[in-house]
Amino acid sequence: MVLTSHWDSLLLNEACYGVNISMEKVSIIIPTFNQFSYLPACIDHCLFQTYPCLEIIIVDGGSTDDTKAYLKGLMHEIATRSCEPIQEMDEKGKIVRKSIKVYPTNRTVEILTFENDIGATCTYNEGLKRATGTYCTYIVGDDLPHPHMIEELVTALEANKADFVYSDMNVVDDKGRIIRQMLLPDYNFKSCFAIWYHLGVSHLYKTKWHKSVGLMDEAYQSANDYDHYLRFAMAGAKFYHVPKILYSIRYHGQLRKTGQHTDKRYQNLIEESKKCAMRARAFLANL
Repeated sequence: MVLTSHWDSLLLNEACYGVNISMEKVSIIIPTFNQFSYLPACIDHCLFQTYPCLEIIIVDGGSTDDTKAYLKGLMHEIATRSCEPIQEMDEKGKIVRKSIKVYPTNRTVEILTFENDIGATCTYNEGLKRATGTYCTYIVGDDLPHPHMIEELVTALEANKADFVYSDMNVVDDKGRIIRQMLLPDYNFKSCFAIWYHLGVSHLYKTKWHKSVGLMDEAYQSANDYDHYLRFAMAGAKFYHVPKILYSIRYHGQLRKTGQHTDKRYQNLIEESKKCAMRARAFLANL
């Protein structure tokens, strides 16, 4: 797996601060592959989260579009981009503008890129194994976490003494129009694993769980999250549902299927998911 071609890290500010917000660090993994048209918006939505103490790890799994060029300049953009909004009008009627930095400064950002396609699950794992936060999640490079997502999920995780929390989601098209809402069930093992996978992708968990049960199984290239979190559940993790829409999944339409939505990948997703559901049912039967 020695395909690393570019590694950058920048500690923008050592302080993690906030008022009445947990001080625990959260690791956000952003796996991406040929998603240049959407990746900048995804990264911005992660950087501008209301939660203060974030570690963002971006993993390019071997993109051949303009992703690498964008990521090469990202650190400089974060550190230097500014704007000059109107601050006031002085006593003489003169408009006063002030230069301010656009991006929040209390984030750690790391970028890892690979020259060749390493596969979806390996891309996730390259980020997960570098996570140093108490809590962890991944956000796919064309999706959009809503501004309060991490703050809301950390609060729910801690208030409910849970190991894993998940929320409801929107499905949006390329123009940001909402196609539908995904309202997920409150947690029980049968509903969320044995009947089918009903945890979605808007989630947060204690990082210790992927350290104890292992990273994603690279034998699963589509239902990697189903398998991974099923292993969490079978090992005794406590799950909790947050009934709020905190995330938008991007759907690119019938005429431009990408990623999991290509016909081949979607069929593989169904077959791998069926295997996970059968394992969950066998686990229930043996309780």
